[in-house]
Amino acid sequence: MASEIEVRHVSDTEIWVGSSKTTLIEGSIIFVEAVGSHSAESAQAQIEINDRLARMVPDRVNYLIDMNRAGKSSPEARKIWKEISDYENTGRVALFGLHPVARVLASFVMSITTNNKVQFFRTKEEGIKWINKQ
Repeated sequence: MASEIEVRHVSDTEIWVGSSKTTLIEGSIIFVEAVGSHSAESAQAQIEINDRLARMVPDRVNYLIDMNRAGKSSPEARKIWKEISDYENTGRVALFGLHPVARVLASFVMSITTNNKVQFFRTKEEGIKWINKQ
């Protein structure tokens, strides 16, 4: 993990990577509140945190990603984000946000994935409902 990326462990189920908050909710959902732009280093730090939380889930882990305050991601970071949906233990990935940047980022992520595990929603509640339909 790059030394310039601040990682704060608030509790076993809440970890911050820079300004982005990651929590394990409902027992099997990794909820990421993405804030700001992301470099390859910050994306790699986020993946390491996701992996740590995913080990706490006995079966498949789902992701709920709030894109409302997300910024641009570097091409290397986008490649790292795409890898999440390819993990064998990944259930569903629900991205949500009403901010125009969120829609652009989500459409990019959805265009590079070849599976139907990833969907974009307007609200957090819609995303959780879709995840829980499994």
